[in-house]
Amino acid sequence: MYKKIGDYGIIGDMSTAALVGLDGSVDWLCMPRLDSPSVFAALLDSEKGGRFQIRPERYWDSRQSYVPETNVLLTEFRGPEGILRITDFMPPWSQANPEEHTIYRKVEALEGDIPCVCYLSPRPDYGRRSPRLEMDSANTVTIQGAPPLFFTSLARTALDSTDIHGSFPASPGTAHWFRLSTSRQPSRPGLSSLGEAALAETLGYWRHWSRLTETGRSLDPGPYKAMLERSSLVLKLLSHRRSGAIAAAATTSLPELVGGGRNWDYRYCWVRDASFTLQALFEMGHLSEIEGYLKWITGIVSRQGAPQLQIMYGLGGETELPEQTLDHLDGYKGSRPVRIGNAAASQRQMDIYGELMEAALLLSDYVGKIDPAMWPHLASICDHVAQRWEEPDYGIWEVRDGPRHFTYSKLMCWVALDRGLTIAKRYGFEAPSRHWKAARQKIREQLLEKGWSEARQSFVQSFGSTDLDASSLLIPATGFLPYDDPRVLATLEAIEAELGHEGLLLRYLSEDGIEGGEGRFLFCTFWLIDNLVAQGRLSEAELLIARIEKCANHLGLFAEEYDPYWDEPLGNFPQAFTHIGYINSVTRLLRAKARETKRPPGKGSSPPLGNLVLNQGPGLAVSSISAQEMARKLKETMNTLRGAFFDKEHHRVAYEEMRDSQLFHRLVELAQGLAHVNPMELSSRQEKLAFWINLYNVEVIHGVIALRIRDSVKETRGFFKKIRYRVGEMEFTPDDIEHGILRGNRRPPYSILRPFRGGDPRRRLCLPAPDPRIHFALVCASSSCPPIGVYTPEAVDDELDLAARTFINSGGVVVDKEGKEISLSRVFKWYAGDFGHGRGELLRFLARFVTDSEAREFLLREETGARVTFQPYDWRLNRY
Repeated sequence: MYKKIGDYGIIGDMSTAALVGLDGSVDWLCMPRLDSPSVFAALLDSEKGGRFQIRPERYWDSRQSYVPETNVLLTEFRGPEGILRITDFMPPWSQANPEEHTIYRKVEALEGDIPCVCYLSPRPDYGRRSPRLEMDSANTVTIQGAPPLFFTSLARTALDSTDIHGSFPASPGTAHWFRLSTSRQPSRPGLSSLGEAALAETLGYWRHWSRLTETGRSLDPGPYKAMLERSSLVLKLLSHRRSGAIAAAATTSLPELVGGGRNWDYRYCWVRDASFTLQALFEMGHLSEIEGYLKWITGIVSRQGAPQLQIMYGLGGETELPEQTLDHLDGYKGSRPVRIGNAAASQRQMDIYGELMEAALLLSDYVGKIDPAMWPHLASICDHVAQRWEEPDYGIWEVRDGPRHFTYSKLMCWVALDRGLTIAKRYGFEAPSRHWKAARQKIREQLLEKGWSEARQSFVQSFGSTDLDASSLLIPATGFLPYDDPRVLATLEAIEAELGHEGLLLRYLSEDGIEGGEGRFLFCTFWLIDNLVAQGRLSEAELLIARIEKCANHLGLFAEEYDPYWDEPLGNFPQAFTHIGYINSVTRLLRAKARETKRPPGKGSSPPLGNLVLNQGPGLAVSSISAQEMARKLKETMNTLRGAFFDKEHHRVAYEEMRDSQLFHRLVELAQGLAHVNPMELSSRQEKLAFWINLYNVEVIHGVIALRIRDSVKETRGFFKKIRYRVGEMEFTPDDIEHGILRGNRRPPYSILRPFRGGDPRRRLCLPAPDPRIHFALVCASSSCPPIGVYTPEAVDDELDLAARTFINSGGVVVDKEGKEISLSRVFKWYAGDFGHGRGELLRFLARFVTDSEAREFLLREETGARVTFQPYDWRLNRY
């Protein structure tokens, strides 16, 4: 008998996972990875697939739940004899034994004496191999396979040729433990203590992860708390602990329509999911997974190069995913064929480049930097798109009757170039900007001309067609057109009318070369919700979220699709994409509602009179912390704070919203600890540079937040003299740090006096000679902010070079070769003496850092003949 797809819970260890049914049966397990061959596959063939079931002997009904904040699953049975509970879990990866993968099953009676039965029928390699079972003297059963498995239990069991079966009584106060593992259990009598220790460790791991907030993101989840928590835990469960890849789903070949042939293997990582996944993880407070995921993706890009980039990979980065059909398996409720591998891996899908570049820009927005070593790979993606965007492809939905000129693919080619240009300008990276801009403009023209249908009054699936496609709902999300553009509104209306049913959307209705129908695609419905939120239709969005929550199962788990007629989930399960959509749409709604109810922060709040010491107070106990470590912690906290309050919709850091946040209070507490720091302990030039540059950047942003500055430090008169930090026994304004310490006590450009005069003890801290590159490291709140997380003594000179390249190439130096004019930031006028004597030395200094070779040669060649002008300085905090 087959259960409904939604009748399962999932457990796992971030390498593999198991589906456990309401009947206590493990019907799906692959070892040692999600994309390895199965050990149990009753999910795909109830007779030949194999299972591991524990249940009461007599009739019963059941329910499932998770231990809150964990992936530990509880299945409870109620029958005439009493109530039975099974606790199922897989301990997370540990360094002690990284190759071990173990399922523990704890069986205990909560009420009454209950006769129970267990049945274990392993069927390795998708049931293609006959298992060989051997029991040793310690009552451990070895299951030969790849890998071999070891089964131990405290219940009385027996073997036949291929199965293990047994019966046992369950009574209150006594737990029966079952263990199936890739490693042998040393002794059967110690199984209870081993299981209890593993359970405590597993509960602790998941609770710690659920409560972890690495981003400082704070949002009251209200009634969505439980579902947001479950969606986050599912994403973590589907992530591969070593590679950082995230599988699309835990299963293969669960049908998109029962009895149909749209049965695909989703146990791989899709590149296109990158930007959606990053956003979801960040919204839920997790940076480590973002960094692991991006590391996995960029590693693939660097190894393969943009032209060879695939749409999906194995969880270890495997490129060969040959598609096979398993004709010996019946398929879920007779839905055949059963497939492993995925032929779509070899398709050309141009949209993946846009999703990758969007992910890179999100990383910049959230973390405040991009590793410069990543840029050549990102630039190669843009080069590839600029050269190949006019070619047809197989599209986001992986059709098998293509290629075509898909509208969504062209849109994401536009996104790739747009994000590449943004990143290059933001960080001054070398790029063929004119070429990319020209290609971006051509794509835009083609999309507006051929992607829009006057007859349908909608954007259409592909150029020249009249078919609608739910992916058109993403047009405003990319910034290609605003949400209130008449064409966007008309497209939304057309898609709702033709592809919608009770709020749930189909992807499309056109032919795609694949037989059979499909259910409602839940991720598309989240795109609809996002449009409603952006248009201010919050009540409609709330109703639609309530509707889609009913598509989750009893545990809050989503499949890929849903059948509203039979009221059941369809497709592979649980599906990461759907949970990602839930997180992103719900948090977007919550933020929109918070903005509606929040009183707009006023420039109106008057700044305090006189000087403002930002770090007054006792602070944290930091008796043993060094000055360098304190500056590092402060800078890291400030970086996190800026990422937490990055407003993606308006492309700005919302400094004015930070002051009441917990993360800002953490920054203040840390800053108060500066009173216990001795800056005199800094000895080398490198140590002093790193410490004071970090401190300057933190102090400026701290002042911006404390004074509720929104757009410019000019909103507070004398900002750089007004705010100050107490460090040890002394106080320092940003001017003191910049002109006093880092510039060797030189006069500021607007003053006739030096910062430190007479017997000022701070004079002992001054650097002997100014390094002109410091001016590029102190622009901590503008588009020329360099991609450096924390300045370090070990690498400060390389970091200052990078800061110079970023500032100079992101608009600080503009060369007009034809007009023989060099336009410079006013910084070079204010601090001309720091850059050498005369114009020639200044231009030679700049030429060292200019990335455009022609501009560099021009600076050297025209150092005395070109006209030099100075740009007005842009004091805006946000210039994205």
